[in-house]
Amino acid sequence: MTPPDDREVAYDAETGTYRTSYDPSTQNPSIRVLEAVGAVRDAEPTTLDPLDEYVDPDALDHVFGPTTEKSGVHGSLSFNYEGLLVVVHSDGEIELREQV
Repeated sequence: MTPPDDREVAYDAETGTYRTSYDPSTQNPSIRVLEAVGAVRDAEPTTLDPLDEYVDPDALDHVFGPTTEKSGVHGSLSFNYEGLLVVVHSDGEIELREQV
């Protein structure tokens, strides 16, 4: 795997993991997932498969994004998308790994 040129997505060659982040207090993770997968796949996010065929983006944003209804949510959600295992963490970290 070759690391993408996008500076917002870092590649760890030792673990084969791409990492990026979002601010859970101000950003919706669904948008950052699309941007990160686009960077890894060297594709515009608009050319990727619709995210809602793999995970409910509204639910993802509700649980891990900025809302006034939640407090202290901790955890992660994993799903497969565009040949990658995507892991979104409540602390704002997003990991992407090639599926095996």
